[in-house]
Amino acid sequence: MLIEAQQCGHGASGRNGGWFMGTLEGLSAFTDSKGELHPAARAQLNTLVSRAGQVLTKEGIECDFHHGGCVMAAARHTSQIARARETLAHFQGLGFSEDDYRWLTPEALTARMQVANPGGAVFTPHVARVQPAKLVMGLARVVKALGVRVFEHTRATSIGPERIDCDRGSVGANQIVVATEGYSEVGNPLHRRIIPVQTGMVVTEPLTDKQWSDIGFHDNETFADFTRAATYLQRTADQRLVIGARGNYLPGGRPQHALADTASIAQHRQRIALDLFPQLRGVRFTHNWGGSVGVPRSWHPHVIYDPFSKMGTAGGYIGEGVGASFLFGETLATLLIGESSELSEMPWVQQRPLAELHRWEPEPVPQLGLKATMLAFGAEEWLLNRYGESLPARAMGWLCDQLGPH
Repeated sequence: MLIEAQQCGHGASGRNGGWFMGTLEGLSAFTDSKGELHPAARAQLNTLVSRAGQVLTKEGIECDFHHGGCVMAAARHTSQIARARETLAHFQGLGFSEDDYRWLTPEALTARMQVANPGGAVFTPHVARVQPAKLVMGLARVVKALGVRVFEHTRATSIGPERIDCDRGSVGANQIVVATEGYSEVGNPLHRRIIPVQTGMVVTEPLTDKQWSDIGFHDNETFADFTRAATYLQRTADQRLVIGARGNYLPGGRPQHALADTASIAQHRQRIALDLFPQLRGVRFTHNWGGSVGVPRSWHPHVIYDPFSKMGTAGGYIGEGVGASFLFGETLATLLIGESSELSEMPWVQQRPLAELHRWEPEPVPQLGLKATMLAFGAEEWLLNRYGESLPARAMGWLCDQLGPH
């Protein structure tokens, strides 16, 4: 049996945030009639990071993996406290315990992170830090040693059952896995079923021990605040602070192929860093880059295998793909060999044609929708920064609450 995994582009989580998370976006889509996640599904997620760490150690993949957990904080505005509490209640409602997600008081938050306005936080141990480039290179080395052939710089122009047409020839395969995520362009069965939203990073120069003592991250925890648009920070092994945020959208729903972002986007992410940690004033930001995350219309990820066409896919991670792709890769492997296992019974697994994934609305509807949403989020931030928890800020906050990601 020949199995070909086709991947194009250069990914988003694979070169961006470096978070290895034991969770999935949109978990509410996988709950039972009581609104809870099945215990077996919770167990898969709760053990995901430690299982991956064991695999990395076994295979000798050195990627700065550190299992320090994640602090999700109300860190800038008082209104973030309610969102933090809602997030904790959400995870507890799914059936997770205090060992999985727990509240940090403002004092406990400050002991970990010296943020501008500590209002409390949610802490989970189920996140690890990785260095994305080292992880990708290590995985490539391992699979090549197993006899897998990797073809880089090859564009797939058409993907269908048992055949992939490329700009340098064609590949025949009994089974095909489409793993293109935010780079699912024309000719791909996931085109317009997964659309690209841009994310990006800036990174500081290496910080001194004194600077780190003034900021935190003492156990190399990952960090995010409860702003409307996701942020994601980590302390790197070479003592830099990486700051990421999302989400602009290129006209026509194009993915981002260039590595560097614009200077204005970089400055926006630098301002986020300074809002969170004013101690960084005067620190140089040395690099700026970005990529495209894949967003499905359902707003939750999926594993799909069609036993008739023998085509499969895993994705729709919405920026949480490093850990999820490990779990979903395990799952696809069992489906490809026809093995029945607990993994294949998970609620995110479907056996149906790829074409049954919902399509997004035609352009420019998604672009206009995201632009309007981000403008509202930005207006709320501006009002909060200028006038605090004023009536106009609260009114804009109410409007933002109505703008769900769907």
